Amino acid sequence: MLKKGEHIEGTPAELQVLLNADEEASIFFEGLSKSYKQGYCDWVGSAKQEDTRKVRAAKALIMLQNKQKTLKT
Repeated sequence: MLKKGEHIEGTPAELQVLLNADEEASIFFEGLSKSYKQGYCDWVGSAKQEDTRKVRAAKALIMLQNKQKTLKT
């Protein structure tokens, strides 16, 4: 869990791999404001275990495919 005010730098690798494979979701993600992108990156990247990051990245991709700006888990 990230402390208040802390953020993940850049897009987590697990999410980036999925975005690279889905052009439409990637375009939508890149069009989001910085705060929305940061929300997705923080959620995926803050998981301690690699398996959890992969699961979160897959869920994030589905949300981005559905054009969800905000993170609704």
